[in-house]
Parts: sequence; structure tokens; C-alpha cells
Amino acid sequence: MTNASSTRSAAITGRSSGAGSVTGIRAVVEFARNLDLIQTVSLLTLVLTVIFSFDHWLFHIISRTCFLIFILRPSSLRRPQFWFALALAGTITIILAWEQVDNHKYLLVYWTWVLFVLHLFSQPDQQKRILLFNARFFLCLIFLAASGQKLSSPSYRSGAMFEYYLYVDPRFAAFGKLIGIHPAVGDAVSRQMHFLRSPFADVDGNDIHIQGSDRARVAALAMTWWDVSLQLLIGALLLFRRRRTDGIAHVLLLFFIFTTYIPAPVFGFGWIVAIMGFTLAKNKFPKIAGVYILCFFAILIYQLPWRDWVLAM
Repeated sequence: MTNASSTRSAAITGRSSGAGSVTGIRAVVEFARNLDLIQTVSLLTLVLTVIFSFDHWLFHIISRTCFLIFILRPSSLRRPQFWFALALAGTITIILAWEQVDNHKYLLVYWTWVLFVLHLFSQPDQQKRILLFNARFFLCLIFLAASGQKLSSPSYRSGAMFEYYLYVDPRFAAFGKLIGIHPAVGDAVSRQMHFLRSPFADVDGNDIHIQGSDRARVAALAMTWWDVSLQLLIGALLLFRRRRTDGIAHVLLLFFIFTTYIPAPVFGFGWIVAIMGFTLAKNKFPKIAGVYILCFFAILIYQLPWRDWVLAM
């Protein structure tokens, strides 16, 4: 009896310790596997409209009102009227301030219209088909169109665009300092450009030579071709609609998200691209879906004022 009891106790202990070992990434994978796809994507999109929304009072009011309604009545997330209000508010905002709206804000509005349409259907299978089709369509469109436009631009292919950002864009100042570009170089370039723009400047041929940094030029070229080649590869792989190519595309997309938004704080774009990637990975690649869950937290962490800390060093 004693041996039998000990055996049963050991078995129970073994099962308990085995259950307790499901931690870290395995726990995240299990969490992602058990999520309801439509509900999760809807909630992530709602959070996106609140924390990375349009800088316009109309959309602020509508998105925060919808978030409050969701807190009071979570089932409202499944109502098409809920998403119609957000999509319409975003559309009106774009019409009112189209010249100031970033490209990814257009994508946000398209996505809210997708959620409105899919919630018009009552069958989960129909909703999933609409969601999966549009997630793949927009990822292919985003990355292939972006890489095509960039490759057609001589100033982009030369690295001039990223070099300019490293010099004068304050969002890239901290990253530039991290890779060894002193802020004084950017300040000197900014002074020269302000001088050229002055109506009192007398410059032969309306052209001046800007004393930049060799380190900035090398970094700009590396960023240019890393960016365009990665985007082109992601979009092309997703076109094949095969498990193996999708798996590679997801790995590259996660690498793109985790690395791009360190120097480039366009967090809204990273968040919505991660939503679309999670949508495609949820059923086919639970482990990858778990990593997408982690990348949402990474995007939030990237908002820490580390840039100010670096510049203060």
C-alpha cells in the first residue's frame, strides 16, 4: 500500500511539475492557440484606434467612446454598428485632413471597414474567410507596392533619403548617435540647408556641398537595401499561399517589426502589420502567432523615452 501510494504521489507530482514547466514562450503559444481569432483581431484593432489613432478631435472622441462602450459591454465588439462608427470617423478625418495623414492611417481606415463588413455576416467561417483574404491582400499590397515605389526612386536607391533622415529628422537622431553619428554633424547639415532655403542666400547654381559623414552614408545604404529587399521578399513569399513560403514570410515579417521600429517610431504601422500577420499565423503557425503577441508588447516598450536617454549621454 505504501509503495502504491508513493507511486501515485510521484505521478501526481510529475504531472504538476510538468504543467508548471509550461512557461515563457510555451505559455504564450498556448495562450495564442486558445484565442478567438475574430475577437482578438477586433480587440487589437480597437486598441490601435485608441493609442495610435489620428491626431484629430473627431476620431479621438469616437475611438475613446467606442473603447468605453466595449468596457461596459464587451459584446459590442461583434456589432457592425460599432465598426461602422470607427470606419466612418476615420474616413471623415482623412477627408478633412488628408494632406497631413500618414500612409498607415489610410491602412487603418481600410482595416476598420474590413471589420465592419465581416461583422455583417453571422457565420464564423464567412468572417474568417473575409479576414484571412484581406490580411493577405493588404500585406502583399503594402510590401510589394512599397518596394516597387522605392526601387523606382533614384534618391532612395542611392541611400540619400535615409542619410537625410539621419542628419535632420529628430526621430532618427538617437539611432544615429547609437551607430556613431555625432548630433553635431546633423546640426551642421541643418544649418547649411536653412541657409540654402533663405531668400537672401546667394548660392551659385542654387547648389551647395553638404559636409556629411562617411559613417552616415554607409549606414544609410545598409538601411536602404535592408529595408527594400526585406519588404520585397515578404510580399513575394506571401503571394505563393504555401505553408513553407508563408512560414518564411512570417519570420521575416517579425524580424522587420522587431527591428524597424527601433530607429523609426512609426508605431501605428507596426501594430497594424502585426495584426495582419497574427491573423494569417493564428491557425497555421501557433508558435509564430505567440511571437506576434510578444511583438505588440515590444512596440509598446519601444515608446519608452530611450531616445532622450541616448541623446543625453
